[in-house]
Formats: sequence, C-alpha cells, structure tokens
Amino acid sequence: MRDLPYRWIEAIQDRRDYIEDQLRLGSPVVGLPYAQGSLLLTVSKGAQKIFEVHDRIALSAIGHPADIERLRMLVTDTASVQAFQSATEDVNLHRLTHYVLAHTFKQAFEAIVGEAYIIKMLLVEIGNGDTPTQFTHINYDGNVKVQHESAVIGGTTEIENAMQDYLTAAQTDAKPDLPTALQLALKTWAVGRGLSQRFEDADDNTEVTDEQVNDIIKTELADREIEVGVLDSTLSGDTKFRLLTQDEIQVARETT
Repeated sequence: MRDLPYRWIEAIQDRRDYIEDQLRLGSPVVGLPYAQGSLLLTVSKGAQKIFEVHDRIALSAIGHPADIERLRMLVTDTASVQAFQSATEDVNLHRLTHYVLAHTFKQAFEAIVGEAYIIKMLLVEIGNGDTPTQFTHINYDGNVKVQHESAVIGGTTEIENAMQDYLTAAQTDAKPDLPTALQLALKTWAVGRGLSQRFEDADDNTEVTDEQVNDIIKTELADREIEVGVLDSTLSGDTKFRLLTQDEIQVARETT
C-alpha cells in the first residue's frame, strides 16, 4: 500500500504526457484588445471554434471537438441560468472560470479512473466601466492564468511562450485599431502554428522569422479560413459579441 501515492503520481504524469501529445498540433488561438473591444482569432477548416458565452464574454479552445462542445455548453448554460436566477450583472468571467470550469477540468484530470478532457480554453470578458478587460487561460488540469493585455493558447507551453514573446514585443501602449490588431493576431498565430509543425519533427528551435511567418500564413490559408470573434463595446444592446464575416476579415487584412 505504501507505493500507492507514487503510482498515482506516475499515472498523472502519463495522463499529462498523453494529453499534451494530443494537443500538440492544435490550431493556436490569440486574444487581443483593440480600440473598440477585444478579439479572438484562430484558423480552421470550417468548423466554428469561437463562441459567445454571454453578453460580454466569449471563448475559444483547442482539443477534442466533443470535449470542447461539452464544456462550451456547460459554461454557456451556467451563464444563462445565473442571469435568469439573479441578474445579468452577476454573470462574470471570474465566477465562471474559477467556480465552474477550473473545478470541472481539475476533477476530470485527477480522477485517473475516468476520462480527462483533452482541451485548453481561452476566454475573454471586455471591461464595463472601471472593470478592465480580462483574458483567462484554463489548462486541461484546471490551472488558471489571468491576463489583461493579451493571451494565447497553443499545443505546448513552449509554443505559448514563443507566441506570447512575439506578441509582447510587437504591442504598444496604445490599443490598435481592428485591422492592425487582426494582422498582429494572425502573425502571432502563425508563430504558434509553425512551431507546432516544427516540434512534430523533433526540432526544439523556437525562433520564427518574419519571412517564415508570411510563408506559414500563405500556406495555411490555402485550405483554411481565418476565424475572428469580437466583443465590440460600441455595439448597441447588451450583447457585444459577433463573428466577423470573411469579407470583413479580408478588408481588415488589406487595410493594414
């Protein structure tokens, strides 16, 4: 019986290695603020990957489609129930992530006799009045990271660090307009995408040049589409979320 804790630790590590291997090639997601709100950007082959959670909250994720959909419905339904039972103002990202999602992720990950979620999730809530915009990254093991300037999710920690470094180096104190933010988010996505393919070939070099970024974008967009969801504070009504059309995305890219 004395070796049971060690068996549990070993099982957890095996589970971690398996999940990270499954997530390695996932299409990264980038979250950025811009002058009128915040955006989430990724590139996919047609299946929607960016969703509204509630009026001022949106999410995206990488991982197994069934896990993404199940957890998306969990957080969306929870937000709807909270708004109905109390008030819309009581629905906030902190409560949804720390008391609903993080607990669910952690419980599934540590219950080694059951199935863990193969997922990483990125959520954003735009500020309202004095409340700042918040990005929340939830890992498959329930760990939560909150940021206010920008956020990314990628297949590995190394990929995320490289994307965040690229993003931080390119950002300025002033919030960009939507076309500039979209272009920066796309380039940051390309850094993550390039590294995910490189790591598959056992190359641990995390440097991606501007020329390589442009080549990755050109190659990937040959059979994939950019998906962008925005939380636009200038929209009338309570709901601030909308998906940009492909025409809007193309116009934004051409004006940068």
